[in-house]
Amino acid sequence: RPPTLVGVESRVAEVAARLWGDDIGEGDGASIEAASEAEGGAAGGAGGDGTDTVARFGASTDRVAVTQAVAGMGGVGKTTVAVVYVLTHGGLYRRGVLWVDASSVDRAIVSYRRIAIEELGWEVEEGESDTDVVRRLFAYLREARAPQRWLLVLDNADDPAALEAAGLIPPDDACRNGHLLLTSRAGDAALADALHIAAPLRLSTLPLRQAATVLLRVATGEAAAEVDEGVMAEREGATHAADDDDDDDD
Repeated sequence: RPPTLVGVESRVAEVAARLWGDDIGEGDGASIEAASEAEGGAAGGAGGDGTDTVARFGASTDRVAVTQAVAGMGGVGKTTVAVVYVLTHGGLYRRGVLWVDASSVDRAIVSYRRIAIEELGWEVEEGESDTDVVRRLFAYLREARAPQRWLLVLDNADDPAALEAAGLIPPDDACRNGHLLLTSRAGDAALADALHIAAPLRLSTLPLRQAATVLLRVATGEAAAEVDEGVMAEREGATHAADDDDDDDD
């Protein structure tokens, strides 16, 4: 496996659990496939933080997209988690995986047009507005029926309110049988207000030992490289001592 993916697997598993509920199995989508086939129903059920939308997903024939976010400060691996989730679970989405650069309204619009023209092979008329293209895409997602699920990733959606105001996030009543996954620096309140995500998966910086392992593996190219225990103990001791000194100064 790539040396930079230390610690990512558990986070990807958490994303899968939040999106699919109890039907997800570690490294195995067979139970999801079975649930999808049964009665044309939706996989998932309430369970775990942030899965309140999963309950709504299977509550009626008028299902809405299950929405979840991977949140945190810049550089903590939000996009990496989303990428690895797509690589490991993308095959479950028979309707397709759509990836949108949501770092701004303009870039999101460009992404939606690229998806329509390059990935779906649609002809976009010269006079067709960006709004019309996005509406067509959302209509395409709405037409999906289990087991033809879809995944829409909005990467770097740091201003979800602006995206929602511009009509670039599928509304609850527009899509069914799909998953919406965001990566975002936005706080919990902003994500809750714009997307009703009660508890996003929030990433933090890596612990010292894990961060050192990542750097070592990237620097050496050795996927199984491990840091020297003696050096780590010395560094961790110095860190604790510095923290104690700061406390004394306070």
